[in-house]
Amino acid sequence: MSSNEKSHHIAYSAPIVSKAMRVLKMIISSPHNPGISEIASGLSLAKSTTHGILAALEESGWVLRDPITRKYTCGHAVRDLARKATVRVPLVDQARPYLEKLASEVEEDVFLGMFTGHDLLVLDQIESVKELRVTARPGTRLSMFAGAAGKIFLAYLDREEMAAILRSSPLPTFTPHSITDPETYLSDLERVRQAGVALDTEEYIANVRAVAAPIFYGKKNRRRMVAGFWLVGLDWHLKPGKMEATAQLAAKTSQELSRHISNS
Repeated sequence: MSSNEKSHHIAYSAPIVSKAMRVLKMIISSPHNPGISEIASGLSLAKSTTHGILAALEESGWVLRDPITRKYTCGHAVRDLARKATVRVPLVDQARPYLEKLASEVEEDVFLGMFTGHDLLVLDQIESVKELRVTARPGTRLSMFAGAAGKIFLAYLDREEMAAILRSSPLPTFTPHSITDPETYLSDLERVRQAGVALDTEEYIANVRAVAAPIFYGKKNRRRMVAGFWLVGLDWHLKPGKMEATAQLAAKTSQELSRHISNS
């Protein structure tokens, strides 16, 4: 993907589609059938906009309006689609044996994810056997600045693209340890690129540390980053010495997994 294509990918959005998806999600997840006023208020949408979206969704079968209460429930199209829906990402199956081995070696939770251009999408999780765990089921979306996980993706963007992202909005403060100075953050990303791993000491979640590594596909000049994985543990368990050992194992796993998917 070219620099222009990637920049366009990040900048592009379809507001009406996004609003329609938010309306549909609210109706599906609500414990009761919401009315148009509740939907508009809950999503901070104009009532006229909400009415138009609902009319289109109803016409196509995605929502159904109760004839008595005049409130909305999901339509039969949603139910039928849910029965057939399967998330097919071959990388998940290819990566799992490598990530299971890594999780067993470090005894920490391991996540597989990808960068959508706007945020991070969790594709898989290998849970540790510990009683206290950090969980994020597949489908969970995280901030692109989510500690080590975010760094490993942002470090491999074009520098112009990264600079544009930093100019678009201030770096978020998740904890007192979050990096909020753009120059410091860019310097950290350069270190990540050189080391091949990213570290996070309570930058995203208090009392939680993480190590992340990239997954590449292709060879030589056609090589590109397609996903990443990160290990997460509580600070009392993922201590500095273990962080270093975990980073080495993550880098090794990154190389082996990248080689595997590129040769498949």
